[in-house]
Amino acid sequence: MRRFLALARTAAVESLAEPLTAVLFLSGLATVHLAPVFHYHQFGEAGRLARECGFSALLVFGLIFATAAALHTIGRELESGTAAATLALAVPRSLFFVAKVTGVLAALSLFAAAVACATALSQGNSAIASLLQSEHGEGTQSWGPGLACGVGFTLVAFALAAAANRFWRMRFCLSACLLLALGQPFALLLAWVTGIGLPASFVGFGPLFARLLPPFVVLLVGCSVFVALAGALATRLKGAPATAIVALAIVASFVRPIRFLLPDINHFWLVDRLAGGAVLPWSEACPAFGAGLLLIILWLLTGALLLSRREIS
Repeated sequence: MRRFLALARTAAVESLAEPLTAVLFLSGLATVHLAPVFHYHQFGEAGRLARECGFSALLVFGLIFATAAALHTIGRELESGTAAATLALAVPRSLFFVAKVTGVLAALSLFAAAVACATALSQGNSAIASLLQSEHGEGTQSWGPGLACGVGFTLVAFALAAAANRFWRMRFCLSACLLLALGQPFALLLAWVTGIGLPASFVGFGPLFARLLPPFVVLLVGCSVFVALAGALATRLKGAPATAIVALAIVASFVRPIRFLLPDINHFWLVDRLAGGAVLPWSEACPAFGAGLLLIILWLLTGALLLSRREIS
């Protein structure tokens, strides 16, 4: 177990230390916070754009960095000979592969948790602004204090990462990703404290976050299937062909998925079930969650088998 955790931790750190990861972390969180500000035509309930933008950030930004991280982490170690040195220390190949993919999935889960907090905050800001507009005639797209918390903690995280790199020689991208992820729950908490005394009709940031969790977890599991697929392909293919196949698999999951191999994203995109303040019970999320988990196990087993039959020198 110690070897497994050490390999998974190394893979997670390597994934978060990539420059692409830091850029996508910042882009995803900034998009979630700022998109409602430029929303001048409301279709449906207030906060719908913020909610769907958060799910889209996980699906787009999360998939890009996590699949790229899986391809680089496993493929780079196999090509550089680092994997051979690790496997020479009596580390089973199956354990090596599963631990590496688990580390990348941990980095993706960290990103998903940050985006979930940012989505709850952004959706709450839009709902508060709509209530204030209807009750007091204040014409804003997003509640100012909450928006300041979300954007402020996002920008401060990057500034602190730059300071840590300058004065303590800490890796900038790794520090930036960790601080961005840790800053979002604090932004949500500060907005909740600042929001005491808001209109009684506002449901609160806590209930909003709780409503987001079931469909968010389901979408995270669906995205994780492609990470396991990327890891399996990286055991035999070089970067460009593996990236092309993963991209085709993602497109196929939207158009015509092979359901015993790939997830049907339409069944994992459950954000529409939250329209009108509805709640998605965990029991209704379980079928998609279970299907995604089985597909993850399938590709983990496939990757472990492919690696076990590869000649490594």
